[in-house]
Amino acid sequence: MTPTTEETEQVEVLIVDDHPMVREGLAGVLARHRMKIVGLAANGRQALEMYFAHRPDVMLLDLRLPDQSGFDVVRAVLKADPTGRIVILSSAQGDASIHTAISLGVCGYLLKGIDGATLAEQVRHVARGGKSLSPESAEKLAHYVASRKLSQREIEILGLISKGKSNKEIGKLLFVTDNTVKMHVKNILSKLEANDRTQAVVIAIQRGLLDA
Repeated sequence: MTPTTEETEQVEVLIVDDHPMVREGLAGVLARHRMKIVGLAANGRQALEMYFAHRPDVMLLDLRLPDQSGFDVVRAVLKADPTGRIVILSSAQGDASIHTAISLGVCGYLLKGIDGATLAEQVRHVARGGKSLSPESAEKLAHYVASRKLSQREIEILGLISKGKSNKEIGKLLFVTDNTVKMHVKNILSKLEANDRTQAVVIAIQRGLLDA
């Protein structure tokens, strides 16, 4: 079968993932679909160095990197190059993570496990100026938009709860009364539909509101 014009377009891709087998596997898949891999980065520092050295058509970026968050990479790239085209390819399926990525200006959010042909098709679509959101990510994004949001203070308190801090300890750290902390905890449990503090932390991590 003769390749279509779209399939023969030279698309340059930078792959960022901290797992060597994932990087090499993705490179092999995209190379088979006639894409040029300009770099394989294992962390955020390498990702930024390679991005600005090669200016790829698309950066495929995992959110979980050893030296910094993928979100920090997105911010740094798009601050310097607002036209940069970044697609998140991650196992992180939390609705808050997806919302944050889209809000920062990424062009796509795909989940690991996507088949090679579909991935290549979506990368080409983004390279041509399109957007790409997996069905699962779109559903999670809709859920986030419709949900009751935690305030920054509530997320801060939830983070301290995840570290094992008591209400009294949290109050001292944040210079507020125990009753104020109790009120925030009550709101957190209600918004996350959690039965207790432990479940609230688990839900928050699953949704991407807190780091694991």
